[in-house]
Amino acid sequence: MKKIILAALCIVCVFYIQAAAESNWKLEKDKDGIKVWTRKPANATLKEYKATTIIETTTSKLISFFKNYTLFDKWMYKVDEGSVKLVKKNDDNDYYILMTMSAPFIKSRESITHFVFNKPDPKGIIVVNLDAAPDLLPLNDKYIRIPRMKAYWKFVPLPNGKVEVTHQALSSTGGSLPEAIANLGIVDAPYSMLEKLKELIK
Repeated sequence: MKKIILAALCIVCVFYIQAAAESNWKLEKDKDGIKVWTRKPANATLKEYKATTIIETTTSKLISFFKNYTLFDKWMYKVDEGSVKLVKKNDDNDYYILMTMSAPFIKSRESITHFVFNKPDPKGIIVVNLDAAPDLLPLNDKYIRIPRMKAYWKFVPLPNGKVEVTHQALSSTGGSLPEAIANLGIVDAPYSMLEKLKELIK
């Protein structure tokens, strides 16, 4: 009996922790059908963000668009034109992309990102996982390499030919960038990407 009670308490604690984590999100922006939330995880320099919108499209069109990495500099935040390159490919759903990002008054950043396109679940939901792979290539002195990043894109098919798009990310800028400056674009970044995505996917 004690074991059953202990197991039940553990389950309740897990649900409580998950609910508390979700409740830490703060809505920062709600404009033109795009919502952006942020929260500050423990032991993190940057805030974590989550953004959602609904686009009139299909999951297959979104996946095709996302796999066209040559367009990343057209819609991903602050990505330098012509900097996006494929550096390693395991298969069509698993590969590594290099890109550089620039902003005024700070040294440009370089990111190597591992993209994994997961199979649709029974409801047709597709998740694309993104993880930093900073050690895949030797460092380039012209840039500061992004040391940590974990993110995902999630596509949820809706009725009437629409898809709910969610993007969530937590990363580190690398270097000695002050926290206040590092967090300046934490709302603009996901909002800008979703705004451009809605324009380009039509």
